[in-house]
Amino acid sequence: MSIAATQAPSPAAARTRLLLEGPIVPTLLRLAAPNLVVNVVLITITTSVDAHFVGRLGSAELAGLALTFPLLMLMQQMANFSMGGALAGAVARAIGAGRHEDAGALVIHGLVIAAVVAASFSAVFLIAGPALYAAMGGSGPVLAAAIEYSNAIFAGALAYWVLSTLTSVVRGTGQVAVLAWVYVAAEVLHIGLVPLLVFGWGPVPALGVTGAGVATILSFTASSAFLTAWLISGRTAVRLSLRGVRFQRELFADILRTGAPLSLQPVLNNVSLALLTVYAGTLGAATLAGVGAAMRLEYLMYPLVFGLGAGVVAMVGTNVGAGLHARAARIAWSAAGMAVAVTGAVGLVAIVWPHLWISLFTDAADVSASGTKFLTVAALGYAFIGMNTLTQAFQAMGQTFWPLVAVFTRAVLLAVGGWIAIDSLASGVTGLAIVTALGLALAGLIVAVAFWLRKQGAVR
Repeated sequence: MSIAATQAPSPAAARTRLLLEGPIVPTLLRLAAPNLVVNVVLITITTSVDAHFVGRLGSAELAGLALTFPLLMLMQQMANFSMGGALAGAVARAIGAGRHEDAGALVIHGLVIAAVVAASFSAVFLIAGPALYAAMGGSGPVLAAAIEYSNAIFAGALAYWVLSTLTSVVRGTGQVAVLAWVYVAAEVLHIGLVPLLVFGWGPVPALGVTGAGVATILSFTASSAFLTAWLISGRTAVRLSLRGVRFQRELFADILRTGAPLSLQPVLNNVSLALLTVYAGTLGAATLAGVGAAMRLEYLMYPLVFGLGAGVVAMVGTNVGAGLHARAARIAWSAAGMAVAVTGAVGLVAIVWPHLWISLFTDAADVSASGTKFLTVAALGYAFIGMNTLTQAFQAMGQTFWPLVAVFTRAVLLAVGGWIAIDSLASGVTGLAIVTALGLALAGLIVAVAFWLRKQGAVR
């Protein structure tokens, strides 16, 4: 199977003109709407549905999912943001420069990369997962639940990576409306499968925690099958076919020179959140479950930002490819402003009514108390998450240094600050929440200042 470039059909050509010449804010919103649906479904609803039903099995099972959550998000963010965004940016730049043959050929190169990385994730977490979750503080029923869910998810890692690759191809062309329908349909399937496989019904046995992971993999596989068929149909600027396989080193490099360095970003981000999970685990199972539930709202901010940022990748990448650098910068700042407004508003709601979120996962008083206490403070930093839209502008331009500086700085702050909060100050959940908010603020400010200085010519 390979990707054969074809003459861009009229809808694809019109969409490219829109990216290059259309009004910035309306075009961003037009691209953002389906991308927001995709990312809220993929990262928030899917994982929250799993947690909702698994939480009915008990607090130990919910705490087990909290242990696996940072590593699952690591894979999703690497697949969608790092490698997926690099592929989307490379496709967009090729389209903007009129290199339609390269735009098509990039897709099969992206699928090869996805298959290799997916196999690596499966091997590592199926073998080392139990030891890793134990090191993160899991034991007894909590550790058992974490291993069950992890094994189901990472055995099917290829489903995540293939879906993310195909999704990124569509994002790079700017023809994203179909993605919303695909992901909503897949989530309807997922919502039906989770309770069926977790609790069983009729001839279907109760698989418990494993059932939630299997349901997720099945729904992602169905989505991948549909997108494969859609790309074969030739309804976008690239077409999936069985002809003309030819691997090119420069096309692998076009993806990897951005995707590989930025793969460190979700690694550092999720290592930081895993450390927070470890710190919370030292305060007891109830605190671990509560903080884990609260941290899920932070993860909601990333699909919101990525929903806008996916449009930024297509618009900025296409304009950079066409040499329209000033317009590319205006697009980036416009998207960042909208993202800050959205994440700041969500943070405000979380500060005022934290129980609205925590109650989705548990009604246990001790778990709820820890979760609401953490969320009330940590949400002070949510507005700064919106600045991560500028990271995707850097990505669309093929640059990675300053986004990595930002996330590395946050990782150091969370690692050191979390230790101080727990061991030195004994400030408990509140101390962890303060460190979380400060880390978000620092990372957002670094990316914003670096992007502004780049425009002034002070940094590269």
